[in-house]
Amino acid sequence: MIFLKSKKFNSLLLAICLVFSCQIKISFAQESENVNPLTTNFSHELVPAVRRNLTIREKETIEAKIIDLDQMAMGALSSGNEDQALDFWYEAINLSRFLDLDSELEIISKVGTIAWDKRRREDLSFLQERLLVLESQNSNKNEIKKEFLPQFIKAYDSIHYLDKSIALHTQNLSLVRENDDAILITETLDKLGELYLAKFDYYQAEPIYKQLLETARNNQDYLLESRYLQKLAPISQALVNPKNSVEYKEDLAQNYQKNNNLSALSRLKISIGNDYKALDNAESASKYYQDAFTLALSLEQYAIAGDALKQLGKLYQQYQELDSALKIYQELIKIEKNSYDFYGLMNTYDFIGTIYSQKQDYGQALNSFRKALAIANELEYKQDYFRQKIDQLNSLDL
Repeated sequence: MIFLKSKKFNSLLLAICLVFSCQIKISFAQESENVNPLTTNFSHELVPAVRRNLTIREKETIEAKIIDLDQMAMGALSSGNEDQALDFWYEAINLSRFLDLDSELEIISKVGTIAWDKRRREDLSFLQERLLVLESQNSNKNEIKKEFLPQFIKAYDSIHYLDKSIALHTQNLSLVRENDDAILITETLDKLGELYLAKFDYYQAEPIYKQLLETARNNQDYLLESRYLQKLAPISQALVNPKNSVEYKEDLAQNYQKNNNLSALSRLKISIGNDYKALDNAESASKYYQDAFTLALSLEQYAIAGDALKQLGKLYQQYQELDSALKIYQELIKIEKNSYDFYGLMNTYDFIGTIYSQKQDYGQALNSFRKALAIANELEYKQDYFRQKIDQLNSLDL
C-alpha cells in the first residue's frame, strides 16, 4: 500500500521547489496481370541458340553487356523512368544466368533493394518467383547448398521476404556455430532478432536478445549491452511484462550512467517512472519522475523537464493528491513559459482548471480555463472545448 502523504513524498515536493529555486511480413506471391520476365523463355543475340558451354570470349561479351545494361538502367532510374530501368535490369538478370549463379544472385540483390525502396510490389513478386526457382535448383534435403547460402541470404534480404530470410539465417547460424566463430554467431543472432521484430514476433525475438545481452556482458561491451537492453525493454512491454521491462530499463540506466550518456538518461527515467506507475508503485514512479526532472533541468532539456513534471502531476491526480498536483503544475507553467511551449501551457491550465473544479473552487477554475482559452484562440485550437468548460461553470449557481 502506497501512502503518498508520507514524509518521503513530502520531501520529494520540497526537492522540486529547491531545484526550481536554482518490418512486416509481405508476401509477393500474388497473381499478376503481367508475365514474369524472369520465368519466360529467354533468347538473346549474345546467347547461342543451341545449348552448350560458352567460350571465354562469349562470357566476356555477356559480362560487358550486363555492365552496359546496368548503366542504362541507372540512367533511366535517375530520369524517373522506373519501368524502363527494370526492363534493362530484367534483361541483365536473364543474361547473367548464362554466366553463373553468383552473377545472377548479385544482380537480383541489387534490383531487389531498388524495387523495395521504390515499393514496386509486382517486381518484388517477379524476383521472389525467380529466387524460389534458383533455390530449388541449388538445394539438398530442403537446405540450400552452403557454398551458395550467403548469396541467397543477401538476395532474400533485399526483397524483404522475412520467412525465407529467417530460415536461411537460421541455417547459417548452425554453420557458424559449428565453426565456433563468435563474431559471426553474434552478427547472425543480431540479424535474426531484427527479422523477428520486423514480423512482430516478440516471443522469438526475446530469447535471442537475452543471449546477445549475456554475451555483451561477458565481453564487458557496454555499448552493445546498451543496444540489447534497448531492444529488450520494449519487447517486454509488447509481451505485457512491465516488471521485466523495468528491470531492463534500470540496467540500461546504469549503462547510460557508466558511459556518461546523460542526455538519453533523463528521457529513460521518465519511461521507467511510467512503468512503475503501470505497476501501481507510486513511490518509485514519483522518484524516477523527480530524478528525470532534476537531470533534464541541469542539462537544459526543458521539454523533457516539463514532461517529467507533467507525469508527476498526473500521478498526484491519480491518487487524489490535488494540492500537490497543483503545486507541480504551477511549476510546470514556469517551465513552459520560459520555453515558449504555448500548446503545453494551454493544456496545463486545463489540468489546473479541472483540479480546481474537483475542489469546487470554481472561481480559480474559471480563471484557469479563461487563460487556456486565450492561448487556444491564439493557436486556433480547441476553442470550443474551453468555451464549453467556461459555459458550464458560468451556468452554476455560484
